[in-house]
Amino acid sequence: MSSLQAVFVIATIGYIIGGITICEMQLGASGVLLVALYFGHIGYQFPPIIRDLGLVIFIVSVGLTAGSSFFRNLKRNALSYGVVAVTIIASATMLAAVLRTVFSIPRELATGIFTGALTSTPGLASALQVSNNPNVSVGYGIAYPFGVIGKILLIQVLPLLSGKNLKEEIAKHKSAKLLAEKSTLMVHEFIVDRPEIDRKTLAEIGLASRTGAIVSRVRRGNHIVAALGDTVLLLGDYVRAVGTKEALEKLEKLIGPMVKLSMDGPGLEVRDLVVESKEVAGAKLQDLELYEMYGVILTRVMRTGIEFTPTGATVLEMKDVVRAIGSRFDLDRFEQSLGIQRKLFGNTGLVPLSLAISLGILLGQIKIPIPGVGSVALGLTGGPLLAGLMIGHIGSVGPWSLRPPGQFLGNIREFGLMLFLAGAGVSAGHGFVPTVSKYGWILFFIGALITLIPVLFGFVVAHKGLKLDFVDTMGCICGGTTSTPALGALITAAGTDEVATPYAAIYPFAMVLVVIASQLLATF
Repeated sequence: MSSLQAVFVIATIGYIIGGITICEMQLGASGVLLVALYFGHIGYQFPPIIRDLGLVIFIVSVGLTAGSSFFRNLKRNALSYGVVAVTIIASATMLAAVLRTVFSIPRELATGIFTGALTSTPGLASALQVSNNPNVSVGYGIAYPFGVIGKILLIQVLPLLSGKNLKEEIAKHKSAKLLAEKSTLMVHEFIVDRPEIDRKTLAEIGLASRTGAIVSRVRRGNHIVAALGDTVLLLGDYVRAVGTKEALEKLEKLIGPMVKLSMDGPGLEVRDLVVESKEVAGAKLQDLELYEMYGVILTRVMRTGIEFTPTGATVLEMKDVVRAIGSRFDLDRFEQSLGIQRKLFGNTGLVPLSLAISLGILLGQIKIPIPGVGSVALGLTGGPLLAGLMIGHIGSVGPWSLRPPGQFLGNIREFGLMLFLAGAGVSAGHGFVPTVSKYGWILFFIGALITLIPVLFGFVVAHKGLKLDFVDTMGCICGGTTSTPALGALITAAGTDEVATPYAAIYPFAMVLVVIASQLLATF
């Protein structure tokens, strides 16, 4: 079959394999890598553009996602991230040096195993530039598969070994940031038929605190009003509520059965607005007094792909998208308070994505001098990541928004990861048999040790030593080992992009360190 067809055959089979659950663990996107390795072994070859295109798409989307909070997070935790990166890369470097001596492995082959175990393409390129020896690529190909799969498995095992549930830790992490748990929100209507809530206000009933759902409208006869704390519910009223499936089920038990009817009467509008005002950003909703000031209520907040129901304690951040309900006049006034509403530059998000990729490739070609080592470049990983972070942080130019929608970023990120794993897997599948025949399985053993032991060191230092919370720790060890596929697996396992922020913050430290370490291992 053609290369184009083979890419999508690999993706289809790989995602089917990756979706198989064994002992509560899944390979996820790394299933694509396994299938690609086999295709490479039987002789398939893909143009390098497939791997490189997937890499830059994935890493730029990560940067755009994390950009809005990256620099704030970096300022708060820069020292911690630097310590974790040094711990991981230094322990991996020393381990590689010791093991190559103990098992009499050629220097270039051991260096390739080091870069493959850390899944570092910039490290591989740096080592090849210094040594100009093909054994570096062979070692990379041998260690890379377990470098990916081992870290993905470790990402799923570490919570179990620590007695943690990753999704519960994510919920706690968001709670600490005054966010509700990420979920798919639904909208339904209900009829009030419970006598115990007849003639009580919404504040007295406490619907939000008891169910997690937000009641946005109340209909009595043909009259529809916005739902406020002092709105009185009567038997026979209809309400529209927003919330998760579980929250709406609780609401149904509390007030009455779900019904189907129109709640889009005249006088009320719904708008999605972006927080652009520094006065609003950083403030709690309860302090903004939105209804008293503007006559509107908020039913949901969307933040970098995360959608949640707000509470009075929710703190708004710059570039949050809020869904507001009110009259046209009130919404116009509220919109002015949020700042200039910018339109997406391009209708789909492809324009800012393409801009970030173009700028990132340019940045990746710039040589950075390092005393005693020479010069290094950020490459196709560091350059696009930096560009994505910068554009995600800036967010807008004049009336135009440069931040693509969260759903678009999620979809394009997964597509890029698939291309990257397919291209890298096929490329790494070629040199397995000859090299393994000569040196045996000890090469895989060395790669496995370099993959696993530094991650465990980094985890202990970050979580136990530096007291980073569990979510930040998991993102850190992915970034500290420069593992793009592990980040993809972590995002899938966690069900949120939250983990991309610590990954993006520690990645630059780790990438520079692994490039230096690769050159040192290949030289001495």
